[in-house]
Amino acid sequence: MERGAVAVLAALAALAFFLPLFSIHIPLVGDQEVTGYETASKIRQLTRRVRSATGQGEGEQKPSIKPPKMPGGESSAPSSLPISIRFSWLIPVFIIGAFIGALLTLLGALIGLGMSKITGTLGTVSGILALVHLTAMNSDIHQLLQDTLERGTGDRNPLAGLARALGNAFINNLDLKPGAGLYVLTGALALAAILVYSRIISRIHLGGGRGGPERG
Repeated sequence: MERGAVAVLAALAALAFFLPLFSIHIPLVGDQEVTGYETASKIRQLTRRVRSATGQGEGEQKPSIKPPKMPGGESSAPSSLPISIRFSWLIPVFIIGAFIGALLTLLGALIGLGMSKITGTLGTVSGILALVHLTAMNSDIHQLLQDTLERGTGDRNPLAGLARALGNAFINNLDLKPGAGLYVLTGALALAAILVYSRIISRIHLGGGRGGPERG
């Protein structure tokens, strides 16, 4: 019974990989719901856009993320990229790690729960790291674009206030957030790991079996 419950949770976690794991909302571009197999390409694309918009790209591509910029702004050097953006490639690594953990947990439920105990825990940790990284990257993108906007709209410019208002509206509508699929993937793996570690189903079953003969 315990193996069956772990197998169901692991299968649910694995299937969640094909659901939207996170979403990217860019003003004037629209919403993008990203499933597991698109994770690497979409994160790479977003990182390139952020680099280009903040003056740290390769210069080959016209930036699609471009907050309003007024002439006459300060010409200070671009802010250094936050760690979450520099290491954005870790997000697909964590997500794929959680997916592999789900598959191995499912296999362990069929072979031996000892394997599921390890793979379920590692998969859960990978999912949590992906959630944390996505949240941190969203915050860092907002801060980086805000700094870029401040440098591009000098205080001496009479239209600086208007430019900042437009830029702030743009930045506030830019969003990178985890989706339901990633929460299901992580949560189902966490429950599977808890079941294996606690053996709660076995204990309930054994407790019920012991109680029967005593009453008779």
